[in-house]
Amino acid sequence: MTLGSFALGTDAFVISGVLSSVGEDLSVSVGTAGLLITVFAAVYALTAPFIAVGTANWDRRRVLLAALAGFVVANVLAAAAPNYAIMMVARVVAALATALFMPAASATAAAIVPPEERGRALTAVLGGITIASALGVPVGTVIAAFSDWRATFLFVALLSLVALLGLARVLPSVPPTAEAPIAERARAAVLPGVPAVLLVSMLTFCGMFALYAYLEWIAQHVAGLHGGAVAFVFFAYGACGVVSNLVTGVLIDRFPPERVALLSSVALLAVMGLLALLAFAGTHRAPTVVALFALVVLWSLIGWTMNPALQKCLINAGGEQAQVVLSLSGSAVYAGQAIGSLAGGLTLSYGPGTLALTAVGFQVLTVMAVVVATRRSAP
Repeated sequence: MTLGSFALGTDAFVISGVLSSVGEDLSVSVGTAGLLITVFAAVYALTAPFIAVGTANWDRRRVLLAALAGFVVANVLAAAAPNYAIMMVARVVAALATALFMPAASATAAAIVPPEERGRALTAVLGGITIASALGVPVGTVIAAFSDWRATFLFVALLSLVALLGLARVLPSVPPTAEAPIAERARAAVLPGVPAVLLVSMLTFCGMFALYAYLEWIAQHVAGLHGGAVAFVFFAYGACGVVSNLVTGVLIDRFPPERVALLSSVALLAVMGLLALLAFAGTHRAPTVVALFALVVLWSLIGWTMNPALQKCLINAGGEQAQVVLSLSGSAVYAGQAIGSLAGGLTLSYGPGTLALTAVGFQVLTVMAVVVATRRSAP
């Protein structure tokens, strides 16, 4: 299951590292190619709750195998896509498979181990996503640099196939787990404090994905990086994200998560502001490359503190409905990715500086929303 989540995480993020190549090969602009990210995220955000409810009575083994089979098909289709329309279909299928797999994988991991080991099991499954951002995306970007972008999707398809065969061999039948119906999820979404935190989650990822979706393009146009050199930018971002997640777990246990989220959002605004300045002044010289790497490191270290802190805020706000409330978080995150990548694509033609300012604008809204959410949660 960890390998499966690694494959899905790699697929979700790696397209950012090959976006220019995809656009050039399929004869569309980078902004139009970016809609592949937007549609993937939007489909996940809109369908994940309904898929979870619709498959609630399925054996978990059946769900996981069906999801991975769909993911193999989606990535083979992407690798063979003769045009943009077929590539878009492939991304929709991949999004549906991801929406089917991730909730089922978490539930299955918790169900097949003793209660005292559930935390480690969940960490192992969700860790696949984190590791994908640190290793899967750079590896996929390097593969594209030495071959082409289609080989990257074949690599993801191969990972998914190995995970599928492994689960088919070792995973026993796992009875269905209880899923909250849509009506209960809707009631949980309006509990005091919950809407504000979900809004902050969405806005946070709006700002981050306005930049991340086009990080390859930014590295090219601001620092003059191409091919394998771009992989190092993605590696720096992903590796720092892993570190940030580990450190944030300690922070939100020692300090109020609202305070962590507020400080992080303000610091992230400052970093995005510096990225915007660099984007306007980029010279393709060594100092610009160093500055870009330094800001990407800070961006990742600070930015990835937000989601764990907001998850803890949701748990506090949800009370007895915490698990139901947490199930809404994924849709908020992916909605942010969809909106951010769409906004980034629309401003791409105005240059990297304007693109970075779009992210800054979203982050200003994030800080304002965090302040409102913090005041409402104060005793």
